[in-house]
Amino acid sequence: MAKYKFLYLDDENDETTAAIADGLQIDGLIEVTYEQPKTFGEEIKDLKARLKDFDGLILDLRLDGKALDIAYNAPSIAQELRMIAGEGGVKSCPIILCSTDEKMRATYDVEKICHEHFDYKFTKQVSPPWKKFAVKLSSLAKGYQFISDSNFDMPVILGREDLSALDTRVLEHFTDLAKPLPTYDYASFVIKELFHQPGALIKEKLLAARLGIDIDKSSDWQNLSEGFFSKAFFSGVFSDGWKRWWMDIVQNIFKETTKGKRLTMLNASERVKLLSEISGLKNLVAALPMEYNKSSNFWTICEFFKCPIDPLEGFKIHTTIEPKAWQDERYVSLKAVLEKRYPRPHSSESNRIKLIKEELSSK
Repeated sequence: MAKYKFLYLDDENDETTAAIADGLQIDGLIEVTYEQPKTFGEEIKDLKARLKDFDGLILDLRLDGKALDIAYNAPSIAQELRMIAGEGGVKSCPIILCSTDEKMRATYDVEKICHEHFDYKFTKQVSPPWKKFAVKLSSLAKGYQFISDSNFDMPVILGREDLSALDTRVLEHFTDLAKPLPTYDYASFVIKELFHQPGALIKEKLLAARLGIDIDKSSDWQNLSEGFFSKAFFSGVFSDGWKRWWMDIVQNIFKETTKGKRLTMLNASERVKLLSEISGLKNLVAALPMEYNKSSNFWTICEFFKCPIDPLEGFKIHTTIEPKAWQDERYVSLKAVLEKRYPRPHSSESNRIKLIKEELSSK
């Protein structure tokens, strides 16, 4: 496996910064070169000359350390680099954001513009999952190269020859182009529109919920998800960093092998009973409703507890960017709402939550 090189800019010069650079190099997946930032103009000039020697860039959120007398942050330099890359003036590569959780919530999580120019973000924490971060960064570096080498062909990028079964709105941004868009547009679409927001692709926890399965109690889960549903497994760009499944293929496999049964018409125990029969996998256990819930017609998960819930018993979450028409809403459970867990419910859920709380308090 190739070792990808990342340049890491951080205004702090302390043990924490060195620990981040060292931690990301776990297992030798990536190589990290740490430097302190220069003034904005000097940094852009330097990156235009040197970024060709790197496969990615890691930026601390606030590059405004008083000791260095500089006055810009990561979004401003990322925005400039994306614009220059679009014009062909600098290598197009993944840009990663890192900061403390407090700073991230205060700035990045509340400003939409901050989301546009970064491929991935991670927080500086006490015991970071370095291998997870390194795998993601390695995948991003490899993926950017793959997108360019694919000649910007969407079936190649997505690892799926026939895309006609998808909602036509999914790929409309990439249809009938006079010339290819910048590499970042393709990378951003896959990561932010397909990976991060459920719709055409779904993640493992959501797949388990829609199949009605309790992952922790089902020793045959991997045999089912990556074996029986292998044709639905996403094999396109960044698939070595993010595990996803094509939801339309999952449904087709289930419908065809059960002679017309539909997942949405069955509860968890009914789904698992059929899956065990058609797959021959006996170690599959049906998931149970969460506390305060009754339905096992699961189709989503609680974004805090990551447990299956029926959307009718869940609450849409507040997001800074509204889901597109072809994307699914995300939810939190009543348990998460009552315990005031993050993320918070959408404002449209306020009256419903109030009524439920009043009903609970009267019992």
